[in-house]
Amino acid sequence: MRYDTLVVNGKLVIPRHGVVQANVAIQGGKVAALLEPPHAVPAEEIIDADGRYVLPGLIDPHVHLGIGAPDDYRTETQAAAIGGITCVGNFLMKNEPYEVVCARDKEMGEAQALVDFFPHFTVMNHSQIASLDSYIGLGVPSYKYMMSFKGDEGLYMGVTGTDDGLLWELMEALGKRPKAITAVHPENIEVVWQLRKRLQESGAEGLEAWDASRPDFVEAVDLDKACYFAQLAGARLYVVHVSCQRALEVVHRRRWPGMYAETCPHYLTHTKHSPIGSLGKVNPPLRTEADVAALWQAVLDGTIDTIGSDHLSRGRDKKLGSIWKASAGFPGMPTLLPVLLSEGVHKRGLDLVRVAELTAYNPARIFGLYPRKGTIAIGSDADLTIVDLELEKEVRPEELLSAAGYSSYEGWRRKGWPGLTMARGATVMRDGKIVGTVSAQVDHGYQ
Repeated sequence: MRYDTLVVNGKLVIPRHGVVQANVAIQGGKVAALLEPPHAVPAEEIIDADGRYVLPGLIDPHVHLGIGAPDDYRTETQAAAIGGITCVGNFLMKNEPYEVVCARDKEMGEAQALVDFFPHFTVMNHSQIASLDSYIGLGVPSYKYMMSFKGDEGLYMGVTGTDDGLLWELMEALGKRPKAITAVHPENIEVVWQLRKRLQESGAEGLEAWDASRPDFVEAVDLDKACYFAQLAGARLYVVHVSCQRALEVVHRRRWPGMYAETCPHYLTHTKHSPIGSLGKVNPPLRTEADVAALWQAVLDGTIDTIGSDHLSRGRDKKLGSIWKASAGFPGMPTLLPVLLSEGVHKRGLDLVRVAELTAYNPARIFGLYPRKGTIAIGSDADLTIVDLELEKEVRPEELLSAAGYSSYEGWRRKGWPGLTMARGATVMRDGKIVGTVSAQVDHGYQ
């Protein structure tokens, strides 16, 4: 048999298995065989991994496409490919029926995206909860709930005020649907309103003021409530962007099978004292050095299940000025893996198999993509990321390809970068350059 592609001389990092020396034979966008070297078979293309590590293509479970640049699916999936990411989970946030939203999103993605994508729906009214069976029928397993969008807090996003009654209704509904999962953003906004008013009146500014307005305990107290509701209802729970030690304490105390915790690269590297100013405004805020240390320990010991970038292509012009006026959120997809390799593998001894579990196996399993994605196995999608652990270079925003045009890591030197990204058998990035086309990646990735 003549294969489409053969990846040779690589060290395959296979989640829950280990690192193995094997050649990967690819046919029709799928892994067709894993061959013990020097087993040679005919192929249209030979890719020499040259002794480098081959990871399952990364899955970023937490991105926001369609909020920043108008052609987000084109620019930001290019940024994803630069970072070794082959599939992204996009949070859709609309007040209208998601059958309509989903069709628009699918059409836009199919026209522009370079890598696969799948949707999460943000639930914000009773009619959307009543439509859950319809949404699940579309292949959508996950439903986000913004606990912080009470009152008028979410109007800038077109989100009407939510409340704890609606949260409980959602938990009850998902508890009856065991394949579905709730993704919660926990922040007690009533406390934030009081603190924010006081700080603004005092003239406080900067990232320290932003953290003081949304302190760690407002994240922890709402997370505790979400966990309690989910346990009572028998619902699965995915906690997005855990940012602090107090939230981790809740995770440890409330943990049960069916609960998962995510953190983001910026919470592993930046603090409220970082010199990037309002460019670093994000929700929840950047915290303290002690929180960074606690989160790294949680990554190392298995408390954290996934790493999501919370990527947003919002431009620099919307991030400048007063911390109270600047927009929240920033790009993070293309630097997710270099952060884990440089800060985790090289500096803290993070195991590469654990990296593959955090960035591929776990998100695939949680969101119903496994075994099609999340591993390197016969029959899985040929999503591969070839990593050069010894490559060290400076982060330059213009090389990351996000429409945002900046990075919170600008000027940082990172050791360990993806050198090739393959999505369903098609090479889309090689040596930091996009080489694939949209036409090679038309599958929208909805499961």
